[in-house]
Amino acid sequence: MRFSNLHTHTVFSDGKGTVRENIESAIAKNMLSLGFSDHSFTACDTSYCMRLEDYGRYAEHVRALAKEYEDRLPVYLGIEKDYFSEIEEGAFDYVIASVHYIIRGGVCYPIDHSEAQQRQCASEAFGGSLLDMAKCYYGMVAEHAAKAKPDIIGHFDVLNKFSIMPELSDEYIRITEEALRETVRHCRRFEVNTGGIGRGWRKTPYPSLYLLKLLRELGGEVVINSDSHHPDNLDCHFTESAALLRKAGFTSFSVFDGAGFQPIAL
Repeated sequence: MRFSNLHTHTVFSDGKGTVRENIESAIAKNMLSLGFSDHSFTACDTSYCMRLEDYGRYAEHVRALAKEYEDRLPVYLGIEKDYFSEIEEGAFDYVIASVHYIIRGGVCYPIDHSEAQQRQCASEAFGGSLLDMAKCYYGMVAEHAAKAKPDIIGHFDVLNKFSIMPELSDEYIRITEEALRETVRHCRRFEVNTGGIGRGWRKTPYPSLYLLKLLRELGGEVVINSDSHHPDNLDCHFTESAALLRKAGFTSFSVFDGAGFQPIAL
């Protein structure tokens, strides 16, 4: 089975490879296509994202290489839009909407950069309550979907990245399922994100299996993305993710073709 990846980071934000290096890797891996989705500008933390003045250069560079490689690999221009970002509507082929921060009391807390930062957020912003932190985060995901009207929901339950959340508790499951039900009202397409696996934090992708089953029941669809920050990881755990989707009851996943999303049979 051949795959595509729409969640790719480069040296334009916090990735380790250039646009060209990622395209060459995708060709070597016999991928169907490749989409770039560098991080949108976030004023609260500029350490990992593009600058506002980089948007035009990024778009121009990706478009130029897409033209250069058009006979070898379809290449698309996307962006990962953070909850706290603004982007020019219509400037990209697709938009992935993700939440990377919680801001409370004027303090910006990264929630997917490290276990220590995630614990600090829970301790300082939520009095140590992981469930209150989860309610805040998942509420932001649903709100982001409602406002941004994206093409894809990015790493829905990335809060589980460092395995400190009470993932098996009834209350946590209730919070996540309620948020998914609200989020899918505004965007029905979620990514199966293998980024935590590529970085050695997890052995399974997000969303969790029970959420994938609920998404299927609600009529949602899925794309398989690696959230790659290195050219070697473009197709990380994709075959296993396809098997997980079959286990969740999906019969297809979606691939972008430049005009829209088309189903690929599992």
